[in-house]
Amino acid sequence: MVVTTPHLLIPHLESDVAISRELDFHRRAFDRLAEAAAGREDLPALALGQEIYAPDASAARRVARRTDVGLNGRFLLVEFGFELQGSHTDVIREVLDAGRQIVIAHPERYRFLPGHDPLELMRRWQELGALLQVNVGSLNGHYRNSSPGSDELAWQMVGMGLVDVLASDHHGPRRTGVSPREALETLIARGELALATRAMVETPGLIVRSDLVASRLPG
Repeated sequence: MVVTTPHLLIPHLESDVAISRELDFHRRAFDRLAEAAAGREDLPALALGQEIYAPDASAARRVARRTDVGLNGRFLLVEFGFELQGSHTDVIREVLDAGRQIVIAHPERYRFLPGHDPLELMRRWQELGALLQVNVGSLNGHYRNSSPGSDELAWQMVGMGLVDVLASDHHGPRRTGVSPREALETLIARGELALATRAMVETPGLIVRSDLVASRLPG
């Protein structure tokens, strides 16, 4: 299955009506895609989610309890913004307090504030109950220009067991070098087949089925 995650830029949507209008636009575009793919046995199943830009708790609060946001009514894929303004644990708590589960998009690409060790903060995010999603392109240095050091940080995350999900984050034909197959081959070459299986097959499958083990979630 492929889950499409168009951006939902909360700070740029001034009202609940504006959010609803944007979600309706996403749904209509998705329905057109699903119609075009119908009956194609060579294509995967499709599902609709969002990549939610929520740089602070107030932004997360505006969508965390909406039943028309997220995957399976449970999982929210959240981007904090590339220039972090704090620890963002308040954003995570806002989502969890709403009874939802949060997947943090591409933390290896963020610019962390001085005094915040990236790996320690990521570990804290996991301890709170968040899942960490790494871009497959980060493993092969695709973002070295736009996000310097993202490849090194991604591999440090691999070494410390901080990678829960690997995803393409492919934003259209203008982006090359974000192939899941290339990432898989790189992981296998580095002896990380078990991680590839877990982060590219098993955990995404559990998320899609809304069947993630309870022990990985906050109480």
